[in-house]
Amino acid sequence: MSAELINNIATIIGVVVAMIGAFIFAFWVAMGIWAFNDIRTRSHDWLAILLACLLVLIFPIVGLVLYLMIRPKQTLAEQYDRALEEEALLRELEETVACTSCGVPVREPWVYCPNCHNQLQHTCPACGKLARNEWEICVYCGAEQSSVPQPTPAIRRPAANPFFRGERTPVPSEADENPLYRPVRVTE
Repeated sequence: MSAELINNIATIIGVVVAMIGAFIFAFWVAMGIWAFNDIRTRSHDWLAILLACLLVLIFPIVGLVLYLMIRPKQTLAEQYDRALEEEALLRELEETVACTSCGVPVREPWVYCPNCHNQLQHTCPACGKLARNEWEICVYCGAEQSSVPQPTPAIRRPAANPFFRGERTPVPSEADENPLYRPVRVTE
């Protein structure tokens, strides 16, 4: 072998080694940059960010695997979205109207609870609009509602119930029990 051939082979090997070294160096820097960007989306703590980057840069492949094992599972954006979802669910639960007697969810315009048949609303003596029984004043006219007694739940059965097999007993009318009672007309 001639010295020129050995020199050419050494040059080619040197170029290949330099290219592999440059690739490894670029991969090492890219791992550090990726770890830095990833931990910044998962934490605001600068100590955690610094330690994650040092772990990946000092122990290149093993450090990356360790970082992937110990990093927070959710990003800050995912945590924020989850908090918004929970807050929306809590607001929805707080806005749900429930029967004061049995706790079953009821709709705002309902006058009677479909479960326990408790009267939920009455007409305001001053303006004639619906007012909830637990209100101290009418929200429409401001009239005090303290004189309205809380009605006792009455069992009401429809007139034509094919499944009812007992005797029909008349249900006392609210007009008999309450002198301030006015019939409620609900229009949709």
